[in-house]
Amino acid sequence: MRIHWSISFALVLSFGCTQMSGEFLKEQKLHRTSAANHQQNDLWCYQCDTMDDGDKCSNLSYGNHSKLVRKCPEHRTVCMVKTYSYTTSTENSTSLLRMWSLERNCTSRCEPGCIVIGERTKLYACTACCTKSLCNTGRGHGVSLLPRLFIFIWTFFILQVI
Repeated sequence: MRIHWSISFALVLSFGCTQMSGEFLKEQKLHRTSAANHQQNDLWCYQCDTMDDGDKCSNLSYGNHSKLVRKCPEHRTVCMVKTYSYTTSTENSTSLLRMWSLERNCTSRCEPGCIVIGERTKLYACTACCTKSLCNTGRGHGVSLLPRLFIFIWTFFILQVI
């Protein structure tokens, strides 16, 4: 019975303190300068999609790409490249990685890396992120797959030796 009352008292006390601290924080005024209240986003990113813009989006190493440059809105503070690729496998071989689609854009959130799904036909959704103007020039491979392949082969080799 004592434990029950102790837990009840602790919960009531905790709830009361939380309520009081919340009210206290509401009364406090946070002082910010006008510059701190309005931080300007000067980020520019390439914005295109290979489904609409074709090769001029997939390969930025040649030609004039000024038509693909966009000023990012205030809430979008990251440039990104997202690629969708695939491979096909048979019992004896696996095809080279083939790009199906690529997108360049400004975004508010970005998680770099690759998601791979499938067995014989593997689909790769890879994202690369950067925060400097016009930095989204790559192919969006995110995390390289080569280290994983090396670790797999090395582990297989070690297991064969043992």
